[in-house]
Amino acid sequence: MDVSELRREVMRYGQLLVEHRLIQATWGNVSVRVDDDHFLITPSGVDYYRTRPEDVVLVCVLDGSYEKGARPSSERRMHRAIYQVRPDLRAIVHTHSQNCAVLAGCHLDLLTDVLDYPCAAYAVSGSAALARNVANIMRAHDGCIMANHGFVTGAETLGRALSQALEAERAAGELLGV
Repeated sequence: MDVSELRREVMRYGQLLVEHRLIQATWGNVSVRVDDDHFLITPSGVDYYRTRPEDVVLVCVLDGSYEKGARPSSERRMHRAIYQVRPDLRAIVHTHSQNCAVLAGCHLDLLTDVLDYPCAAYAVSGSAALARNVANIMRAHDGCIMANHGFVTGAETLGRALSQALEAERAAGELLGV
């Protein structure tokens, strides 16, 4: 897939997060690797139904620099840190879904017979500390609850990452009895 197609795919999956009620407003983000050295990420503060292909931002994995134009998601550091520790991941989805947010607020892991998503220690949203905390969990896991924040997951494809986020939300609901 070329970069312009990947930009449209990032936009489409941002809209799917909204449709599945995994995010509210512009909270949450989507990224996909372009190659070993770059990824595309949703822009900061832009409604997912108003995002244009040129708003999706190309970011360098090595140094975090990004192309001129739209400002990338404030969580680009976290996505970058995950891609650095997990070169096998090609896509990342970060949600603020209701049930996972409750677990995050209680600093609880999402642990079931099939899911093992630990809770990363709290750090300020968008900070280098949050990126480190989450990347440390994601070294050995495909998903992570973020204390007082939300949920993040990575996979080989955006479709698989979305499925993992949906499954995490369902399983969190079961744990909470809702």
